[in-house]
Amino acid sequence: MAKYKRNWLQICRGIAAALVLALAGVAFSTFGSGIAPLLHVQFGPALLQCVAASSVGALAIVLGIALFTLLFGRFYCAVLCPFGILQDVIGFLSRRKGQDTRNFRKTRYAIAGIVTGMLVCGWSGGMLLLDPYSNFGRIFASFTVGGWIALIGIILLAVWKGRFYCTTICPVGTLLGILAKHGVFELAITGKCVHCGTCKKVCPAGCIDLDNGTIDNEQCVRCMNCVADCPLHGIAFVARKKKQIPTDESRRAFLVGGGMLLAGVAAGMVLAKTTFGKFEELVRRTGILPPGAGNARKFAAKCTACQLCTANCPAKIIVPAPGGDGPVSLDLRKGACQYNCNRCSQLCPTGALTPLPLEVKQKTKIAEAQFNAKVCIVFQEGQRCGRCAQACPVHAITLRKNTAPRPVDTNRCIGCGACQAVCPATPVKAMTVHEIENQTQLEKIS
Repeated sequence: MAKYKRNWLQICRGIAAALVLALAGVAFSTFGSGIAPLLHVQFGPALLQCVAASSVGALAIVLGIALFTLLFGRFYCAVLCPFGILQDVIGFLSRRKGQDTRNFRKTRYAIAGIVTGMLVCGWSGGMLLLDPYSNFGRIFASFTVGGWIALIGIILLAVWKGRFYCTTICPVGTLLGILAKHGVFELAITGKCVHCGTCKKVCPAGCIDLDNGTIDNEQCVRCMNCVADCPLHGIAFVARKKKQIPTDESRRAFLVGGGMLLAGVAAGMVLAKTTFGKFEELVRRTGILPPGAGNARKFAAKCTACQLCTANCPAKIIVPAPGGDGPVSLDLRKGACQYNCNRCSQLCPTGALTPLPLEVKQKTKIAEAQFNAKVCIVFQEGQRCGRCAQACPVHAITLRKNTAPRPVDTNRCIGCGACQAVCPATPVKAMTVHEIENQTQLEKIS
């Protein structure tokens, strides 16, 4: 029976992790709009929102997670990160037992440096590819190429190397690991240890070195497997001891790690300066952006393609970029942006969409409708219609006596696409909506 006993910390961690994974899965589903705001506690998006919008709430989340990590280590990775929890599930199902203890410090510092360098230059391109929350969203919210790549990639990594993504690739994990390395309390191997190897077998992060009797708290993701499975309770939280004067080896490791981090930052800044313009142009060509995006440049700089807005749009008109690894856009061929809905801007966790109160969103011009009389059924078939004017929520369309629409009043049109959605002309619509350079706030239009 002893092998089935579980430490209370692991039990609490398991319950909390299961709840977070379930809530995150629901949040990225059709029914998740009420739960989705809970995902704002994710460290990566909150950090981006601090940069994008100077959000007090996001700053509180970042500081809270950082402080807790500094005190007790990377519990965030074990309890609050759905992508990390998903890896634990994959590891459990595959019966993966531990991983080697090689420390890929150079690799993880270089990756974190590159992502940081991009952020310094105002571009979240690195986070778009590597942020764990955004990758989780792409898996659960859309069946795109990017989502499938993320799913297959994380399955292979989790089966092969356990939590390798968290300890080596994830920029969020690296940043939190630096804090945990200097934490107030650390997991340590105590004098009760008999070197049976049980802890090492169940460690998914490969952070236990039995030969030297140490635990790498920088890489430890606080799964608590070692604490729960040690038959002699030989691993416990202890107050970090004052470090002695560092050896030549530790000094060399510090200089190498710091050098890789700085080199990565420089490389990231160069990448941002040389490639962001092309990325911005790609976003510009995708078409109409969701309300609150502002313009292609701002949106391209901040959107990490997490797909939370895609999953929670009631009209299902927010679509992923081709392949899934790029900012989303509106496909008004599928329907109209609902006049009484501002859900996407309220849910965006990164600040890519500025939160718009409903009354402000209703006056936000996101595109512009144009009328083509050559295909209007009133002119071409002599039928009475007027559906476009009836559907327009801001009365930007008025009708002639024969029910044909007059040219659209561009001072009132917000580009919601309602007119295009109801236009009966086929195969080409008489009312079509086109992108604009910058989203603007119109004067009172009611």
